[in-house]
Amino acid sequence: MPDPAAAPKPGIFVFNPSRRCAPGAYLFTQAVRFFLLNGHPLVRDIREAGIILVNSCCVTEGKIDTSLAALETARAQGKGKTVILLGCLAGLPDAPFDPEGMLCVGPKDLDLLDAHFPHRIPVGAAAASRLPPEFFLPGQHLGPQDAFLFIGQGCVNGCSYCNIRRAKGGLASVPVEAVLSRARSGLDRGVREFALLADDCASYGRDIGSDLAELVAQLLGLDGGLSLKLSYVFPAFVEERFDDLAPLFATGRIRYANIPLQSGSQRILDLMNRRYPVGRVVERVRRLREIAPGSLLCTHVLINFPTETRDDFEASLALADAFRDTYFLHYSDNRGTPAALLEPKVPAEEALWRLDAAADFVNARGRGVVIRDFDCDLPYNLSRDRGA
Repeated sequence: MPDPAAAPKPGIFVFNPSRRCAPGAYLFTQAVRFFLLNGHPLVRDIREAGIILVNSCCVTEGKIDTSLAALETARAQGKGKTVILLGCLAGLPDAPFDPEGMLCVGPKDLDLLDAHFPHRIPVGAAAASRLPPEFFLPGQHLGPQDAFLFIGQGCVNGCSYCNIRRAKGGLASVPVEAVLSRARSGLDRGVREFALLADDCASYGRDIGSDLAELVAQLLGLDGGLSLKLSYVFPAFVEERFDDLAPLFATGRIRYANIPLQSGSQRILDLMNRRYPVGRVVERVRRLREIAPGSLLCTHVLINFPTETRDDFEASLALADAFRDTYFLHYSDNRGTPAALLEPKVPAEEALWRLDAAADFVNARGRGVVIRDFDCDLPYNLSRDRGA
């Protein structure tokens, strides 16, 4: 009998409205590669496709709306075809769409592709360390040039505004030896710098009896020329494990770390359910910069969070001086999160004043960005002056 695996495979067409999230781009690239490696051609005309892949994001209501619009287009133009929704929107427990007639593959459910499609190469073997630019836009000092080491999904935190844990559930760390094995393979190919990728690198290992500091030490021990980037490190870990992190940074081989403080106001941090003493973390960051002057340390600051006062906002601006780079992000409610229920909201006119003040702040220093809309082509501190 003829081998069904040898028969022509239906083409795949891609909708990808989520290109700025590195973990999302990594998983979407893995899904696309699964089909390509198993003989499905990538087509440019949706009419020639038998399978339509839709990536998604739920970091803000705006990204949810963009993802839903892509899904609606896929379903309207893909009647009679297999429509697959991937990304965080597919994992939300109260997702605002009807799943009937399509396959929903959440971030932790890529194995569903193995179950639904004949294959020679399983989806677990389709991961790629470098992300193609058509799936991942550079930003926050990460981009397609980076070799990513995927170390886990989910986190142990419970931020009041965040959809990630709702979409992904609890922590799922990649075993230490699997991470080390991938790093050795990269070294054999000539890679000398890796970017550790997770929703929160600081959560790594707590479900498998390890932690980030131990993993970093083992990775640095593989090769004296190996260096690392740390995509996100929850600030409490910097405070709690400073004595373990300091000698690792002192090697000069941690080239970058994003430590997202989110606010300079302890009151706002409490409302965000982010439990760490902001002043002490800032002191630790300053010390790390002294220890490792070549390391680029950056942070995220969420402005216009519900109940934020002008004083809270000013405290957040003050954080920037502790970091080489600061990303000021405009808050928006996420349905289903505790923060969405908080009152009062920052009035629209005041919120715009703060965005402008943050833009003036970063422009005067020549470093940092202000993001008003996650779908923007330019950060707000540049686009507002161009009338965009």
